[in-house]
Amino acid sequence: MKRVSYCGKSFLTTDGAADALLQLAVALPACNSSELLELPALTDDGRTMLVQLVVGPTSAFLSVPEKTRAKDPDTADAIAYLRERTRVLTTRAEPAYAYAFADAGTVSDNGWDDLYGL
Repeated sequence: MKRVSYCGKSFLTTDGAADALLQLAVALPACNSSELLELPALTDDGRTMLVQLVVGPTSAFLSVPEKTRAKDPDTADAIAYLRERTRVLTTRAEPAYAYAFADAGTVSDNGWDDLYGL
């Protein structure tokens, strides 16, 4: 388990969820984007809770290992979501090129392309 500190508060979550959260936080500045996230975490008495946080380009996290006897919360879905968002944000899209050619009869007398509105 890892204790994640954010905005003066902290929460305990699984290693995988903490690591995936930090990886997404690193990817967000490249897109100048923010995300509203929900992560399963543990309360101080070991019960599962849901933590909501807004993560953006200037988010600062601290994650440290912490031993606990509490059962790990189920974070599989959250980890999958965080990893997919990170993959989407860090995968470069290939440019798509389109070429428009005017056919005979598609150009008006004034030279504008009537088919494409140019």
